[in-house]
Amino acid sequence: MSAPVKDVLVDIGTDGVATITINRPERRNGVTVETCRALYDATRAVAASAARVVILRGAGEHFCVGADIGGGGGGEADARAPNLDDLGLLHHAATLLHTMQQVTIAAIDGGCAGAGMGYAMACDLRFASTRARFSTAFLNVAVSGDMGLAWSLNRLLGAARMRELMFFPDKIDAPRALDLGLVSRLFAPEALHDEAMALACQLAARDPFALRMIKANCLSAEELPIAAFIDVETARQLQCTARPNLAELMAAGLARTKDS
Repeated sequence: MSAPVKDVLVDIGTDGVATITINRPERRNGVTVETCRALYDATRAVAASAARVVILRGAGEHFCVGADIGGGGGGEADARAPNLDDLGLLHHAATLLHTMQQVTIAAIDGGCAGAGMGYAMACDLRFASTRARFSTAFLNVAVSGDMGLAWSLNRLLGAARMRELMFFPDKIDAPRALDLGLVSRLFAPEALHDEAMALACQLAARDPFALRMIKANCLSAEELPIAAFIDVETARQLQCTARPNLAELMAAGLARTKDS
């Protein structure tokens, strides 16, 4: 008898890049409680790994269209209404995507809605295909939202735009998403995942300690007033400059810049 197909696949490569794939293409990667559990376990695993960059993607032609409301099943946990004990921890996959020391990249093709949009917006970077489309979607199905989407949109776009997207969950095409700042780069659908991997490898080739410190600075910048931020920023910079091989690292970086 063949083994059941996993809802979420994890590949931790030797190049410093880990890939997490939501693997329910027949359901446009709609998530069930079991998928949420698998994604939470996957984000925990890559956060604890030696990977320096993490790509989140969907199998097939969609990223993730949110909850699998139309069916498809997800195991016994979906046979009853989930409660806070079920979801209070599992939904923190979005927290991990945002706060893990690795740089996180969402590679978004096709539909990205609801919970899927929450996962994508929690990442550090979002690259999309030209056929990607986005919707907060929650009000369309009479729920309030999850995966931290309102928090992420407030951080990315500001309070007024966040409210506009949450209260009017119309579909947003890829050019509009780029214009709004939901994504930072667009690629042809057939090139998206190769381009995302190339950019991830480019980041993974950088000095890993500096990469972690910059990620930490990005998180601190969201939380601290400027005076407190400059104190922690300076402390991290001193950690970087105190390394005995700094001159070697700087020379290698300058050489790479000249060659690019």
